[in-house]
Order: sequence, then structure tokens, then C-alpha cells
Amino acid sequence: MEKSPAICYQVTGMPLCGVDLEGDVSFEELGIEEEVRFAFPHPLHYRLHLSPMGEDVLVRGSLSATVETVCDRCAENFELKLETDEVCHTYKNVYGQLLDLTDDIREDILLTFPQVSLCSEDCLGLCVICGHNLNQGPCGCRQDMLAEADGKDEASPWDKLDNLKLS
Repeated sequence: MEKSPAICYQVTGMPLCGVDLEGDVSFEELGIEEEVRFAFPHPLHYRLHLSPMGEDVLVRGSLSATVETVCDRCAENFELKLETDEVCHTYKNVYGQLLDLTDDIREDILLTFPQVSLCSEDCLGLCVICGHNLNQGPCGCRQDMLAEADGKDEASPWDKLDNLKLS
């Protein structure tokens, strides 16, 4: 059974000023499935303007969505706003056809996904020793490391390597 297009327009009798398309579409309809790092409780919102160019159509517009993700520093869940106003596609020889925008819109929103997700720019992350979320306050491990540093002003994570015997 063939899946119907999620975002489409029948290109016939389009006015010279073009046509505006606006709406919401689920990530599932776009063929984007939830995974460990991302969940999609809200649909993708699109605002598109289709302009006729003879037998061709120019599509320009914007996309926005709020997704749930996991912070790469502190491992807490948070909502992330994805936006782009750089949607721009030309479709050749489409007059009289059903123009399916689904694949291109899917690609446009996937390009907005971050390589690194941070709940905030100043996220402190997790303690490398005990795993405590440092955004919720200090854990006490830092003081322990200082005590082990034998009078040094500041402990370094590399100090333990000084005692390593390689031969």
C-alpha cells in the first residue's frame, strides 16, 4: 500500500501571485521516527509560498518544531526549538501534477537537528567521578581530589598519570 504525501499541492490554475500553504504535519507522516535521543510530541509547523514560473514552481518558506531531546552534558531531557526560514526548492515541469513536498520538507527539518544538544550554553554537565548533575549543585568530589593532591593548589585529572609505570 503506497503512503499518501503528507504535504502536497495540485499544480493547476495557480494564480500568478502564488499560493500560501500553512499547516502542521507529524514527524511520523514525514517518515521521521523517534529514537533514543529525540522524541516528537508536537507536530512540525510549515509556512510555504508556492510561486508559478511557467511549468515550474518555486517553493520558499519556513519550518518550526519543538522536539524533546537529551542534553549531551548532563543527560537531562529538555525541549528544543528547531527553526529554519531557508526552505527553498524549485520543481521543474510540474504544472498539472500533484506536487509532493514531503521528502524535501523532511530533509529541511533534519538539517536543523543539532550535532550536540545542550539544555543551556552554561550547562555544567556531570561529575566525571560520581556522575552527579552539577547543575543541581556541587557533589563534593572536587574537594576530595584537592585533598588527595598533597598540598597542590589545584588537582589535575592528569595527576594520576604521574605514577604510571610504562616499562
